[in-house]
Amino acid sequence: MNDMLALDFSNTGYIYMFLIWSVAGIIGAIFAHKKGRNPFFWGIICLIIPMALFAIGGMRAPGEPVPERFRDE
Repeated sequence: MNDMLALDFSNTGYIYMFLIWSVAGIIGAIFAHKKGRNPFFWGIICLIIPMALFAIGGMRAPGEPVPERFRDE
C-alpha cells in the first residue's frame, strides 16, 4: 500500500545512495572552488550533508559586490 515509504536496503539502494552523496560532494567542491572557498572542506561537508549545497551556492565570492537590493542606503 505505501510502497513509496518502503526503505530499500538492497545493494542497489546503497549504490544509489553512494552516487547521490558523491555527486553532491563533487558539486559542492566545484561551487566552493568557483567562489574562492576551500573546496576540500566544502566537498566533505556536502558529501556528509547534501543540503549544504544551498549554503555554498548562496555565498558570494570574496570581492564580489553586494547586490543592489541588499545594500543599505
